[in-house]
Amino acid sequence: MLKTLTLTTTICLLSLSSMTMANTETAEQSTTPHICAIKGTPDSSQFKIMKRVKVAKGTYGSVEELYPRFAERTHQVGGNVVINYNASQRFGFWPWRIVRPVVWGTAVKWNTPVNCQQLGGIEI
Repeated sequence: MLKTLTLTTTICLLSLSSMTMANTETAEQSTTPHICAIKGTPDSSQFKIMKRVKVAKGTYGSVEELYPRFAERTHQVGGNVVINYNASQRFGFWPWRIVRPVVWGTAVKWNTPVNCQQLGGIEI
């Protein structure tokens, strides 16, 4: 009886733990800030430059993995749009040439509501 009770309790706790993790992942995805990333430099009368933003990963990976952190950093410095956006794989510091993803650009505060498609940007 004790073994059955322990097993049932363990299964219930594991189920509850996995449900909590799934809810946390869903909450994180829904609260991730979004930004508009523009490759070039639009008319400077439409925005105020805040700060240059760069996010990189130390090892192999995809550029898309960095998008949530890049958007978060942009919002931290007060921006809602990134101009001069660039994302690529770069060689790292170490001599054995580890390639890593890097995303950078200039965070700006747009003066009017932003229509990313109309500006020729991508939504991150």
